[in-house]
Amino acid sequence: MTEVDNELFVLIEAVRHSETYKQYGRKLIALKSDPELKKRVDEYRAENYRLQTSPDDGTLEERIEAFAQANLELTEEPRAREFLDAELALCRMLQEIVDRVVSGIDFE
Repeated sequence: MTEVDNELFVLIEAVRHSETYKQYGRKLIALKSDPELKKRVDEYRAENYRLQTSPDDGTLEERIEAFAQANLELTEEPRAREFLDAELALCRMLQEIVDRVVSGIDFE
């Protein structure tokens, strides 16, 4: 697997040097400058993940809407919003990489 490991290293370095990753890093540093805000954002991210991965019992849409309303002040705070946007952009980039790898090989 040496060839794959070598190419994986190249891919990791490309991600680390991408503007998307650098932007994420800058926004994470800015967020960490306020430990209380970082804690609130982490709690928001954890609850958001729980909601997104929970089964729909017929109330999921309402719970998501209530969650969004309850966290409106947090998500409108510039450092929090900028970090969450940067994190989402990085996650989308990583998801695209995985999707392209999987679709590029015969894997069912």
